[in-house]
Formats: sequence, structure tokens, C-alpha cells
Amino acid sequence: MHRQADPATVLSRKEQVENALPDPGAMGGLQGVGASVTAADGRLGCPSVRECRGKWFGRAKYALGGDDTYCVGFHLTTYTTRQDARDGLKREAGRHPVSPKPAVGNESLAYSKSAGGLRGVYLTMRIGTVVATTFVEGGEAEPMLTQGAAMFARRITQVEAGTKATATLPRS
Repeated sequence: MHRQADPATVLSRKEQVENALPDPGAMGGLQGVGASVTAADGRLGCPSVRECRGKWFGRAKYALGGDDTYCVGFHLTTYTTRQDARDGLKREAGRHPVSPKPAVGNESLAYSKSAGGLRGVYLTMRIGTVVATTFVEGGEAEPMLTQGAAMFARRITQVEAGTKATATLPRS
């Protein structure tokens, strides 16, 4: 049985997080809505850097079908240890209704929730010391959710290995 490598590499630089996030070239011509990388402390009500133990938070969002209410998004939070990332995965996924999806990364949970007035399907995964979420809101989730999460996991793995992220969505 193939076991997913569980790297201990910490993405400690902003440039590494920017590289791991899907860029327009990876997204097959989808329209970019926004992207950013910031320090993780204070994100989403995090009470302290020590409690959340994150180093960086990155996000990228792309519109599907020319309508920004139907979108795919990518969030990434770095941690200093695999255990902190495991705890972060549990915190990020919360207690939302679980959806059956293929496993991605070292651990993953798929779930649905409402955010910002849109209902979406989310897949949150841990890849080494990184917790990453791929989500589709405002429309049909598949195959974009599964393909996007697999591509995002490959990009993170490439950066953790010290190489430039080159993974893209499958081309038709």
C-alpha cells in the first residue's frame, strides 16, 4: 500500500506560500478574483500567535463560468510542527456535516457549510505542516473540488520539497 509522505518541512517564508497557492496558469483560464498572503496571527479571530501557532495564511480565489458567485477558493495556513497542523485541521474543519470524498494529503475532511451568504463544499487537508482548504461555492462542486484539492496538495508538496510549484488542473 502506498503511504503519503508526511514531511516536517515548514513553509517559513511568504514567497513559499505564494508559490504554493494556485496561480492563473494553474487554473486553466479561470478568472482570478483575489489572492493574498499575510501573517497568520489574528486571522479569523485567532486570539494569539501562541494559541494558533500559524506562521502564514494564504488565499486565492477564482471565478467559474464568469460569475464570481460560483467560485473555487484555496486557503493555506502553515504551522511549525505536524502536531500543530493536525490540531489546525480539526479546528479548521470544525463540526460541519461530513461529505464523502477521496482522501487527499496526509489527512483530509470534506464538509459543507455556509459562508458569506453562499453554500459551499469544502475539503480541508493536512500536508505535513500545512493545513489547506479547497472549496467550491455557489454551484456544482465536482469535479472541481476533488481536482482542485489534488492539484493544491501537489503544489504544496512541491514547495515543501524545495522546488517550484508546477502542478495544474487537468487539461481537457
